[in-house]
Amino acid sequence: MKNRLLLIVFILALIVFAAGCADTGEATGVEDGEEKPQSWNLQFATFWPSVHFQVEGGHKVWAEEISQRVAAETPHTINFDFHYQGSLLGPTEIYEGVASGAADIGSTAPMYTMGMFPLTMGLELPGYNNDNALVASLTMYEAWKQSPHLQAEYEDVEVMFLWATGPGDFITNKPIRELEDLSGQQIRAAGGSAMAITELGGTPVSLPMSDAYVALDNGNVDGILGPTDTLDGFRLAEVTQYITKTPFVGYNVVFAKVMNQDTWNSFPPSVQEIFNEVNEKYIVEYGKLFTDYTAEGQQFAETEFGHEVIELEADERERWMEKILPIPRQWVADTEADGLPGQETYDLFIELDARFSEEYGDYGR
Repeated sequence: MKNRLLLIVFILALIVFAAGCADTGEATGVEDGEEKPQSWNLQFATFWPSVHFQVEGGHKVWAEEISQRVAAETPHTINFDFHYQGSLLGPTEIYEGVASGAADIGSTAPMYTMGMFPLTMGLELPGYNNDNALVASLTMYEAWKQSPHLQAEYEDVEVMFLWATGPGDFITNKPIRELEDLSGQQIRAAGGSAMAITELGGTPVSLPMSDAYVALDNGNVDGILGPTDTLDGFRLAEVTQYITKTPFVGYNVVFAKVMNQDTWNSFPPSVQEIFNEVNEKYIVEYGKLFTDYTAEGQQFAETEFGHEVIELEADERERWMEKILPIPRQWVADTEADGLPGQETYDLFIELDARFSEEYGDYGR
């Protein structure tokens, strides 16, 4: 009898304890059916300078919209502290720094950490229409959304979105009018474009765009292959003289805005939903922004510094094309040999590039 009484008392005590825990709301962050107010101060690392259009017209506007919507639609607050031009993490450190928690958010180019994103590099090849940055950005982002293999390359972070530069040109100190003019030239390269530079007779030099000004000024490189927004955004108009238009070469640098996984998991669903909605909007905005500034950068260099713009003759263009067309086939063979779905990924890029080229190829013209 005594044992039964003790058992009943013990069970009643457990019930009271469990009920007390359920009433506190501490386990779920919810009190009386409402979310408890929380505040986050997010550290955002980028290699771009503070005055670059990707920061002024992209990152800051994106962050402001998120902050305003979180404040208006939830009981929470989010603020962003920006660390520009590698001041918190260098270009090659940003991705892994975000993954490890050294920063909450980062924007970087996957090609700065070569070998970690082999399938992503498939967009940085010849063979696409690659009409502009909007087409390239939508192609990359949609491919990532559709491909589990591409998603696996970013599995240790939360991807906000991916975007891309679109076509690039040779920006140099000496005129490039024919293949022979590239022979022996030291050209700053990015990702897959290094293969194209080699096939065309130049010597690719791998370095972040943020280091290109000094390298050009010191004569360590003779030019870059890249988008013309750099002429203003990275002040390369000050240290170059010529622009040779080569959209067919295959230049395309992918960018990634990523968040630390623990930071993402600290947000309640209401905040995560706002991030997701804003991200879907800004993949288009970033693509348009980059396309607009590419045109403005070339105009700036022509007007303010007198750059000569060189258009290759049709027969000369054919000579260049013959050199670079084998590159995608070799990339597919190499990735397949590594056990990766290179052909499947390249075909997906081709399909999406054609789709978005049809839809947005005339943007900015």
